[in-house]
Amino acid sequence: MAERTGGEWRGSPLDAGGIDPYGIKEIIVEYDTGDEEILKPRLGDEYGAYELQQAAAYLGTLAGELRRSGGVSP
Repeated sequence: MAERTGGEWRGSPLDAGGIDPYGIKEIIVEYDTGDEEILKPRLGDEYGAYELQQAAAYLGTLAGELRRSGGVSP
């Protein structure tokens, strides 16, 4: 993670949270209704950079849909 002038930083959201992006085998989304959705990588046992980026895009879309439907507060 590189600090830039003006307080901007450059890097991944994983860098900011101290999460190790290696070894992620599944992503679990739990809803208030008790339902859950399990996302697993298609190309191997663990997420690679591309699949992790695609999962993040999907989660961003899901969050937007939930906000529009009134299911999540901003």
